[in-house]
Amino acid sequence: MQPGRIADGARSGIACDHYRRFAEDFGLLRDLKTNGHRLSIEWSRVEPSEGEFDTAAIDHYRQVLRCLRDAGLRSMVTLHHFTSPLWFSRRGGWAQPGSAAAFCSFAARVVDELGELVDWWCTINEPNIYALNGWLTGEFPPGRRADWLGYYRVLRNLRRAHEETYRIVKRSRPDQPVGLSHHKFLLMPASQRRGDRLAARLGQDVLDRWPAGGRRWDRTIDAVSDFVGVAHYWGQLISLDLRSPGDLFSRRSDPPGLRKTDMGPPSDPAWMRRVLAEAGSQGKPVYVTESGISTADDGWRQEYLRAVVAELGASLAAGVPLRGYFHWTSMDNFEWARGYTQQFGLIAVDRSTLERTVKPSGRLYGAIAAGNGLDR
Repeated sequence: MQPGRIADGARSGIACDHYRRFAEDFGLLRDLKTNGHRLSIEWSRVEPSEGEFDTAAIDHYRQVLRCLRDAGLRSMVTLHHFTSPLWFSRRGGWAQPGSAAAFCSFAARVVDELGELVDWWCTINEPNIYALNGWLTGEFPPGRRADWLGYYRVLRNLRRAHEETYRIVKRSRPDQPVGLSHHKFLLMPASQRRGDRLAARLGQDVLDRWPAGGRRWDRTIDAVSDFVGVAHYWGQLISLDLRSPGDLFSRRSDPPGLRKTDMGPPSDPAWMRRVLAEAGSQGKPVYVTESGISTADDGWRQEYLRAVVAELGASLAAGVPLRGYFHWTSMDNFEWARGYTQQFGLIAVDRSTLERTVKPSGRLYGAIAAGNGLDR
């Protein structure tokens, strides 16, 4: 992240120091009876200079994955979660020709070196959010605003990277499931007026689709994959507003009666069922790759967990092939441009000592994991 562009002037520093404390952290997750963990492999550590791979970094991730397996947790490994090496970014990053090929060189090395220790592969995390925040809103690097051509190029290259990485995995490890994580931000019409419905549909299309070649666009959720990964947190109402061309002639508002998260938008557990119904329409296994709320009120987090797990159960009963749920996040962390201002975790981290403390919501999550559902 860029200095000066992070909330409260924060720098990531060592964040939670999970890089060195992973064994301790996996022990906490094991004690909470969880049986799966989603984690990322940092491209810039593995390939700090183009074409030069750091064997010590690869060995580190081998230790991490072995430790995770020894703790009894299965691994979903993400290969790109918003961050890129400096050498890659300096030459234009994902907006430039050849970006997909550069990423796939890294992906192929990781699959070759670490594949035997991986249970699921997640190629790209939330390609729509990465492109949107980097090239339309300017919240993420490179901080561009309303660069629609860049947005298109980034999505196109991310699609190429995903599809080629899928083939890379399948050539060497055909039995390992491969997918990506699609961020589903719900945009709903503020009224049944035709203009509001049109604005909501257009906005949702911008968030949900990526180029398929020529003038055709496909839903990200339709990507070549063995499973559908979906991240869902929040939603907003959309009204047609002809005075706002920069916002696709739309204005956002919050659904009445819903509490706002600390990130801003409100969250409603009931939306999860709608999101999963769409994900399940593909006929593939579905994993919730991210779900949670940003709040300092852990009581609300417990309420949310109970409610969202009930929605998961209802979705299963309705026939959605739901296979897993990953909460965002295990512990309070460095939340991109928001720095340390947000609390998503089930485990608190003291910023002075880095001491871990399981929150009541973490204990609840552990009980849910142990019983594979709510205790009725």
